[in-house]
Amino acid sequence: MDILRVSPSVRRITILQRDGNGHTVPVVMYERKSKKKRGSGVFRPIERATRRVVDAQRRAAESYLSRHDRSNEKRKDGWIRDFPINTVRAMRRGNRALKISRLVLP
Repeated sequence: MDILRVSPSVRRITILQRDGNGHTVPVVMYERKSKKKRGSGVFRPIERATRRVVDAQRRAAESYLSRHDRSNEKRKDGWIRDFPINTVRAMRRGNRALKISRLVLP
């Protein structure tokens, strides 16, 4: 049979066929192989917390960069004039993404 090319969201393709007795039986044509999880279960919460912290830092940095560019376009040396407020606003965005209460709990 030809190799099936299916979307990654497809888990299984089953066809109903009749056996020799006339009963309908399911025949699995394709089944997605499950990926084995890498890493110890003990470290999973730590990994999740680390990933959230890094994501929050990335969001804060992206927010600061866009504000920096906008300030520079508005005025001469605008980035240095707006540095304190841009930093505070970017950090607020990072803190919103972080949600400290979710660091410990999933």
